[in-house]
Amino acid sequence: MDERKRALRTELAAARARLPVDDRAARSTAIADRLHEVPGYRDAKVLAVYAPLGAEVDPGELARRAAARGVEVVYPRARQGDRRLSFAPAQAGELVRGPLGALEPPGSAPEVPPDRIDCVIVPCLGVSRDGHRIGRGGGYYDATLPSLERALRVGVAFEVQLVPALPREPHDAPLDAVVTEGRVLLFARPSAPGASPA
Repeated sequence: MDERKRALRTELAAARARLPVDDRAARSTAIADRLHEVPGYRDAKVLAVYAPLGAEVDPGELARRAAARGVEVVYPRARQGDRRLSFAPAQAGELVRGPLGALEPPGSAPEVPPDRIDCVIVPCLGVSRDGHRIGRGGGYYDATLPSLERALRVGVAFEVQLVPALPREPHDAPLDAVVTEGRVLLFARPSAPGASPA
């Protein structure tokens, strides 16, 4: 499993890196344009985004649009000794380099309780047509998403990152939607074992 994931990460990272910088920016804007097609997205009052690393989809435009609508925009922050991310409000210009190398809210920004987050935009190295993702390999979002129980989970990726299926493990957290510059895919989240049907 680890070898398969490692090979996929290398292949998908290379495909994404081959996209010219201007092309990635245009595709990121197209993704922001498509997000309104995800049911419930525009109802979010607290939206979690991320600061892109390398050639990731840049959610800056969708964050600006959300803030202009009065949505509270929060960013992830690494916690010492814990793979679960915390979230705090910040403007893009206020972000500082965190221990994992990503830009994150400064330590002075107050943490937002997980149950207040209505929608989380999830970075993906690869996404599958059945709603699963592969990330950079740290497992931070897989550890964090279960604590954001009521949040809509929206993975964002470029079309070149979309594959028919991905190898997955029990701890991998599925998505509710995948948005690329070319399409929106919606999924029913599986019920937890022992949960009562709605």
